[in-house]
Amino acid sequence: MQFEELRFVCQQAAMDLVREKGRPVPPTLVLPGPERTQLLTLPDLPPDDETRHSILAQLAHDHVTGGQVPCWGFVAEAEAGGEDVVVVTYGARRHAPEITASRFSEDGDLEEFVTAEPLDPTALPFLHPLQHAVDALPAQGDVFSGFDPKRGHDDPGGGLPLHP
Repeated sequence: MQFEELRFVCQQAAMDLVREKGRPVPPTLVLPGPERTQLLTLPDLPPDDETRHSILAQLAHDHVTGGQVPCWGFVAEAEAGGEDVVVVTYGARRHAPEITASRFSEDGDLEEFVTAEPLDPTALPFLHPLQHAVDALPAQGDVFSGFDPKRGHDDPGGGLPLHP
């Protein structure tokens, strides 16, 4: 799976959650595995970052490290600029997490997602265990193992972009 495919999978998961679960969209962990993509909804995710961090650290240990999943996504409903949106954050082994969002359309579906951008390292600190877990995985066997962090966005060899 390439990083753009990860973005697509996570956005598709967000659209499916809106259609199937309705609103409010439950916070959901997206784990694209080799056989299937697993969605772990977290309807009782507490509001404080410290407890969220602990919960996601345990989930990362159980499902990312245990399942050798080199990438992750997180979907949640939030408020941005006074509007309700669905936020999608995703990351991969040796690749900084990115974030994107979509507003709800009048018919309740999601509009087009805004262009993804790097996730500020101080934003959503409870997601850090997910990135730490994928970064700690062994390189052999995943598509992210060929990533050379010295190559940039315009690499014709297909390297993944690195965001400092």
